[in-house]
Amino acid sequence: MPNLLALDLSKTCTGFALWNETMEKPLTGSWSLGSQLTCAGRTFLALHRNLNDLYQAYPFDIVYYEEPIALGPGAHQTNRDTVFTLIGLAAHADSFFEAKNVRKYRSVNQSSWRRHFIGSMKRGTKTKQLKEYAMERCQQLGFKPQRHDEAEAIGILSYMCAMEGIVPAWEAHEILRQPLGSAA
Repeated sequence: MPNLLALDLSKTCTGFALWNETMEKPLTGSWSLGSQLTCAGRTFLALHRNLNDLYQAYPFDIVYYEEPIALGPGAHQTNRDTVFTLIGLAAHADSFFEAKNVRKYRSVNQSSWRRHFIGSMKRGTKTKQLKEYAMERCQQLGFKPQRHDEAEAIGILSYMCAMEGIVPAWEAHEILRQPLGSAA
């Protein structure tokens, strides 16, 4: 029975969701890895320490995390430091997982897990709206995430379960999804 870990990597707030089939609901939360003033090395060290603490309590076997950043045509404009930090977080995570002999770890495309978790969205849907939809979807499933990063980690976990052929307890009896954005 594997421990599954989903991560939404970010310098200011990394969301996590850890679950195995003995748990009714996943263990979720978020970690602040630094601020605008925190150097990249210290940010990577903070990720390492948090992953290590979680691994000591729940040695995870399978990890999915959101791809660090979309590059190329159509990608959002960002600066060199942000690109370096986001790719560095993913590289550091891969190194940590390899050092701990994690059985399987991989990055997942943001649009893939979002399409699975919140459904199809029309082109041009703003990031802020997508984050709100992740929060709303979590609430529909009975979760109470404190931040959108935590909600997105739950979304990545849901996608991971589907890809691994596992039906988690919180989705087992779901018949129809209420359309997101329709709560009034």
